[in-house]
Amino acid sequence: MLTAGLCRHHRGQFRAVGAWCACAPTLDHTRDRTRDRTRDHTHNHTHMSLSQVTPWLRDWVATLKFKIMAMAIVTAVLSAAVTTHLVLTTNQADLQRLLLRQDADDRERTAALLSTKIQLLSTALAAVGGRITPVMLADPAAASLYLQDKPALTALFDSVFVALPSGQVPIRFQRGVPDTTAPNVRDRDYFQQVMKTGSATVSGAMVGRNSKVPIVVFAVPVKSAEGVVIGCLGAALHLRENSILTSLSREQNLDRAVDMVIDAKGRVLAHTDGARLMGAAADEPGFAEAFGQWVANGSTFHAEGTAKLSQGAHIVSMAGLTSADWMVVRITPEAVALQPLMAAQATARRVAAVVGLSAALVAALFAWFVTQPIGDLRRRAERALVERDSSQPADHEGWPSGRSEVGQLGRAFQHVMVQRQQREQETQALLRQLEAVLDNAEVGIAFSRSSKFELVSRNLCRMLGLDKSQVTGQSTRLIYPSEEAYVALGERARPAFMLNGTFEGEVQLVRRSGETFWAHMRGRALVAGDTSQGTIWIIQDVTHAREQRERLTWTASHDALTGLANRPNFEVLLEQATQHAQQYPFCALFIDLDRFKEVNYTAGHAAGDALLRDIAQRLSAEVRQSDTVARLGGDEFAVLLHRCPPAQALAVAEKLRAAVEAYELVWEARRLTVGASIGLVSVDTSFTSHVDVLRAADSACYAAKRGGRNRVAQYSRDLPTDQRPGR
Repeated sequence: MLTAGLCRHHRGQFRAVGAWCACAPTLDHTRDRTRDRTRDHTHNHTHMSLSQVTPWLRDWVATLKFKIMAMAIVTAVLSAAVTTHLVLTTNQADLQRLLLRQDADDRERTAALLSTKIQLLSTALAAVGGRITPVMLADPAAASLYLQDKPALTALFDSVFVALPSGQVPIRFQRGVPDTTAPNVRDRDYFQQVMKTGSATVSGAMVGRNSKVPIVVFAVPVKSAEGVVIGCLGAALHLRENSILTSLSREQNLDRAVDMVIDAKGRVLAHTDGARLMGAAADEPGFAEAFGQWVANGSTFHAEGTAKLSQGAHIVSMAGLTSADWMVVRITPEAVALQPLMAAQATARRVAAVVGLSAALVAALFAWFVTQPIGDLRRRAERALVERDSSQPADHEGWPSGRSEVGQLGRAFQHVMVQRQQREQETQALLRQLEAVLDNAEVGIAFSRSSKFELVSRNLCRMLGLDKSQVTGQSTRLIYPSEEAYVALGERARPAFMLNGTFEGEVQLVRRSGETFWAHMRGRALVAGDTSQGTIWIIQDVTHAREQRERLTWTASHDALTGLANRPNFEVLLEQATQHAQQYPFCALFIDLDRFKEVNYTAGHAAGDALLRDIAQRLSAEVRQSDTVARLGGDEFAVLLHRCPPAQALAVAEKLRAAVEAYELVWEARRLTVGASIGLVSVDTSFTSHVDVLRAADSACYAAKRGGRNRVAQYSRDLPTDQRPGR
């Protein structure tokens, strides 16, 4: 309708321009300018109209009216399509069964007819063979005269011969003419079967040794008066020329259908295409599957006809002969057999399409009129939203009325809009009160939901160095120094929220300036176990308190003069290492400075303190960061060497001793030096506590003192425990 309106509008413009031009035919320049302006105006107007139509069409497609109409159309079309499909599918299945049954019956009748012909030939041959006597076999001339008196055989068969038990063929007629070049037939299957069983047989397909053409042989036994087999009477049929089989391949059949006769070995005796004689039946297109199943079932010949649909979309029908191990086969492409049904189906589909589209059109028109009130309701609801978002007073008129569902829905919408306005006014009042409470709180408070801040207090903004507008609505990632810190807090807080709905801990945050600080955060989910409903956070800056706590902790565990670990701290670490010595053996060193008292006596305690600080630095510089150096008191030091074998520990002890020996303190024009006596203990499971380790290290240190000082002594259990010598 919109497009038609546009076309009418443009046609009106063109008619107006044409009339004006007819009144002023001499004003060419003016006419050209007018035409250009008209064309530009028309193009711009069309472009604007199309740009407006596209959003309108997209919005209309999303409406309930369109969906109901589409559902009605689709339902009508699908109903017609599904009904047609079910009917056609059922008819096709019935027709397939009928075709299969008909083909099976045709093959059964053809097999019976061919079997009757074979039986007549075998009976005629057996009647002649039953009159051949042993005397005739002994006298080929007499036997030849006997066969010449039987012109029916030469009329029925292409060649007739008599074979002796040795397989020699003394008598042979080729088309009624004697032939003395007949080959020995002892190796032929039909001959062996006749001589062995004494019964008539019909051979499979073979190539004649003299004629070099495909043949089949009928063979009957020649018996004596006592019933003993004394020879074989045979007759051959040329497969290419004999009317008994060739007429079968020429019988009236559907286009592209293949008729053939095969023997027990799967060779082709007769075929619609003469070039396929003596070929493998399994190579026939569409027959490989049926042939494979027949062979798998023992290649059994059944007189009852069968038909089935192969995987190659061919109908294969078969029936066996009762008078020979032969089988007649017909292979018909399914598309050819079902061609009449396909034409009927095409016509039915066209009719169904017309009916379905007509029903769809009627359903669409009906749905259009039925859903008109829905459009009125939508437009009124959109106007209500505009009124809600503007400062205009709400208008409660214009909602659909009536007793229908749409009228009831309109009244419900009107009631909801009134209640919503009341709730919004109440909510705004509560929000103003809540913001007043938050702004007067002395701690930072925030409410977050879906990883975004929805409410923040003035104190929290002051703490972060941001305005409320810079925080509200922003991601909670804003206050964390890095993405890793943000993710880490989520991993810490999530289990606590899931367990009891609360979380409490100290977290490092960042201010707007980039400065980091420590905050104590307490969070509580509005609904325990479900943070998606929102979380209330209370945040306090605890940077100063944390620094004081860390200083107190450090002072309690370190020596004030040297900054090394103090004795209580060292004993705790040593005890822990001793309890795990079975898994991780280690070594401990006990260091006693030599001649330190002389420094205090001669230079004073200030010089002694300076010397102790310098010695502590040198000891720390000579060990790994994972090792622990401690001052036990006075001039006594200790070193804990984690996972250090004795040989390596001895080398470290020598380095420490050399470092102390090389140290020199210049104090008031004096050069002050000291030595170091070091006791080394290799700790294993024989030590039960740190007391045992310290006692052993002290004994080793005594040994170093007694040995002349400024040396390293390793602990062994035979060291004496007497008093240490003077320093």
